[in-house]
Amino acid sequence: MKFKTFALGCGGVLVAGIAIWSFIESRSAWIDAGYVGILYDASSGVQPKPLKPGRVFVGWRQRLYSFPTKLMSAKYVQDANEGEQKVADGILITTSDNANTTFDVCVIYRISEENAIKVFNSFGPIDVETIQANHLRRAIKDVVNEIGPKYDVFELMGPKRQEFCQLATDSLKKRMDSKGIAIDSLMLMTAYPAPETMEKITRRVNQYTEYDIAVLRKQIAEVSRQTNVITAQARMTATQLTSATAKDKGLEQLQLQADEEAIEKWDGHLPEIRTGGNQTMILDGSSLAALSKRRATAPAATARPQGENGQ
Repeated sequence: MKFKTFALGCGGVLVAGIAIWSFIESRSAWIDAGYVGILYDASSGVQPKPLKPGRVFVGWRQRLYSFPTKLMSAKYVQDANEGEQKVADGILITTSDNANTTFDVCVIYRISEENAIKVFNSFGPIDVETIQANHLRRAIKDVVNEIGPKYDVFELMGPKRQEFCQLATDSLKKRMDSKGIAIDSLMLMTAYPAPETMEKITRRVNQYTEYDIAVLRKQIAEVSRQTNVITAQARMTATQLTSATAKDKGLEQLQLQADEEAIEKWDGHLPEIRTGGNQTMILDGSSLAALSKRRATAPAATARPQGENGQ
């Protein structure tokens, strides 16, 4: 009898333990790494402390919500095969030239652990995908169409795109910070202009191309002009150098020619030496010997009549 009572007691405890374990297991949930948990109680509302990753017990009339704390990207693209929503989900932007152009938009954002309760209170018991598809998209559309009229479509597709993205990022940060979502950046990606806008773009590109070609031709003409000037100056300098060289060579040639003619006409005798008054002559030995030889071979001078001396 005692053994039977003991067995029944042990069986009851075991059944109760299994029942308790099954209840706890059925009311337990896991918070994955990279997420934060928010526990909502039907009686007391949102619990004040966010739950870290791990296994948590969800009591009766309680529900667990989780939000990712990792860096997230929201893509709103026109291609139905990309992005979170498998539909044409691009953002339409109206610019200062009244052009309505669809852009692919990407937003990088994050929900920090300390802001998880703020996100829950701002958007209610919905998951982050719903927040991204509805609330965040609406805020992005408002921001880009608030800043869009400051630019024309050519600027958004060209040099002013980065400036526009920075202004849109700052404005979106102000809108979403109060709701617990930290915006890192907003980026415009592919544009899908309307046909009339494409015609304007083509015409504008052609104008820029023609202008660039004209500038290039002007630069080529200027280089050609400078080249011609330098070539002309070089030729003039070469002509002057050639003329001066020819002149010097001509004078030397004439002098040599005169010397050759004088040599050909020389009879082998030195020219007679004639002196004038008050003139001093310096003769070397060879000159004196030649002069003495000529005097010896010259005929005797005719004697003067004596009467001339006596007169």
